[in-house]
Amino acid sequence: MPESDPGAIVRQTIRSRRTTKAYSDAPLQHATDRSVVEELVETAGWAPFHRPAASVHLQRDTLTSVVPWRFYMLDAACCRRVRQRLLDQNSETKVPRMLAAATALIQVTWLPTPSKGPFEGLFEPSIVNMEHIAATAAAAQNLVLAATARGIPSYWSSGGALRDREAFGWLDIPEREILLGSVYLFPSDLEPCETTGGSLREQRGDVTTWAQWVELDDSAKE
Repeated sequence: MPESDPGAIVRQTIRSRRTTKAYSDAPLQHATDRSVVEELVETAGWAPFHRPAASVHLQRDTLTSVVPWRFYMLDAACCRRVRQRLLDQNSETKVPRMLAAATALIQVTWLPTPSKGPFEGLFEPSIVNMEHIAATAAAAQNLVLAATARGIPSYWSSGGALRDREAFGWLDIPEREILLGSVYLFPSDLEPCETTGGSLREQRGDVTTWAQWVELDDSAKE
């Protein structure tokens, strides 16, 4: 890798990031290196954010930062316990099988600004909330890129059963927060697992199909 190309490592990490879904019917016997997960999360937290979170989210005894996201970290043992609770509810989704394989799970939530008036939907479609979602997505992307740089397979899931109010209660996540994604971290050795990748990776097309230079036509002003 040429020393004269300071962006090469960043490009390589971004382009090598890929969705890895790992499944196991039986819980794998993995211990979580919490220091590694904490390092990944700390790195993720350097994402840009445009506005502080609403004060209603800052009144807990813990997690009082003004950033508009929250990360809830589950080690392998906690993943297995959540898996069992889902199985006890007769869950037929793939979530328990991923929890059986994961070395860690990070529940990434964003903090919606309360509405000043009536509205319909999960959250008010305001510019502030749009910026909070964008900031939280940047933090989640930082997380999976940091994992990629360490050679850790990951999967940014929409959450599935882990979005439910009951799951929030298990994990002590306030109901007013909204799950942006469940980020699974898997062992580097995936030999005992069934694995699949993302279905859209190769469908994004060449850059010319989704980006173009803008040219202004000054003759339109005449």
